[in-house]
Amino acid sequence: MNWIMHLQKPAFWLLAIFAAIAALHLTLFNRANETDLFSISLLFWIAAGSLIWEKRHQLTLESGAFASLLGTGLLAIVLLRSTALPEAGLVLRAQPFVAVLGVALLASGFRGLYQYWKELMIFGSLVLYTLFELLLKSIDLAPLTARISTLLLLYAGFPVKREGVFLRLPTGGVEVYGGCSGIHSILFMLCVAVLFLVMVPLRSPFQKAVCVVVAALLGFLVNSLRVAFLAILNAYSPKEVFEYWHEGSGSMIYAMISVVLFGAFCWLAFLRSPRTTSDPIQGSEAGSQESGVRSQEAGVRNSPKRLSSHRVQEPE
Repeated sequence: MNWIMHLQKPAFWLLAIFAAIAALHLTLFNRANETDLFSISLLFWIAAGSLIWEKRHQLTLESGAFASLLGTGLLAIVLLRSTALPEAGLVLRAQPFVAVLGVALLASGFRGLYQYWKELMIFGSLVLYTLFELLLKSIDLAPLTARISTLLLLYAGFPVKREGVFLRLPTGGVEVYGGCSGIHSILFMLCVAVLFLVMVPLRSPFQKAVCVVVAALLGFLVNSLRVAFLAILNAYSPKEVFEYWHEGSGSMIYAMISVVLFGAFCWLAFLRSPRTTSDPIQGSEAGSQESGVRSQEAGVRNSPKRLSSHRVQEPE
């Protein structure tokens, strides 16, 4: 039977392990109530699965004894750590990288590890997530976010006053603390930028740098717009509406806006094909042909005149 033949293939079991680890990791992020990390992890697993599916016929599935033993050990460590239900920290963020590394060693060994460099780079950004988070927290973006949000409210016509990190309207206000300063939005967009660069590699280092910088700026600016919007809701709307857009399901729309704007920028700047213009050589050839036709027509028109003048000069 066909399903029995599939069970006898090592690729089937490797695919099953990959899918099981993806489901386990997403479940742990969902229990940790990390909405942003759950969303980006879901995108990462989909991207990694699509990359492996595209090159499934070109993969070299040959592994040695030591590589297989090491890969099995890494997968066992991931499973044992998952039973403790770790919180959303470095351990949980590093689990996909360790798991994919274990599956790659189990499938292709050390020599074939290069075949999975894109997948390892994708999940490696989650490992660096904590490092960049500490770096951005040391900068303290809350005062800058408060200033940008104040400018947005002033341009929109609201009588807002800023006192440090407090935005005060006549009937209410908000405080921009560390969680609302834009750190998570910037890190989320940086992960999206890494995913884009892996899926759509750009040749120029300048384009790669622009892509990363634009992603970080969009994350920060959209978060500033979010703070301004929350200040308006806290001043002029019921508390339930504010909570919905602050920590409820409505908070996901800001990440969607950032991703849509980033996708539009990448399409306009890198992916859009330029308009096709006519070849100058072909255009010159066409112009010469057209001028030749015109000269021939003019010659045909002038030839009777030359004949008639010649006939007048003939003696009778």
